Formats: sequence, structure tokens, C-alpha cells
Amino acid sequence: MKDAERLAKLGKTDKSAVVREALEKGLEEIRLETAFRLFAKEKASTSEAAEIAGISLGEFMDELTKRGVRQQFSMEDFKGRMQSAIKALE
Repeated sequence: MKDAERLAKLGKTDKSAVVREALEKGLEEIRLETAFRLFAKEKASTSEAAEIAGISLGEFMDELTKRGVRQQFSMEDFKGRMQSAIKALE
């Protein structure tokens, strides 16, 4: 909590805002790590993992590349991409 107080002073905000932001960023990372773990164990497709992570399929694929994870594509992934493309066109 001392870190939160220090960051609040440096950022000229209140401690609760710092704690709230830390919690949100922590949850984002937990969602991303969960998605990667399920994807690596082949328990989630690329599109399912992206949904779990709360990011777009393209963003998830970028994260895979950044982390050096080899991408595998299934028919479900292809269908998910097609559905995303159709939604984007609507």
C-alpha cells in the first residue's frame, strides 16, 4: 500500500485510483495468461483464447508472436476469423 500512496502522490491522484488501475491491469494479465495456457494445452482455439483474453483475434495473434508461441490454425479458428470479418463488414 505504500507503493500505491507513493504513486498517487507522483501522479497527483488518489490512492484508490492507483489501486483500481493496478487491479484492472492485473486482471488483464491474468486473462491473457489464462488464454495462453489454454491455447498452449490445445484446450482453446486461437479465437476462443482471444475471447478469454478480452482482446481481438489480431491482438492475440500479435501477442503470440511477441511471446514466440507457434501458431496453429484449426477449422474453428478459420470460422472465427470469417465471422469476425463478416461482422466488420456489417
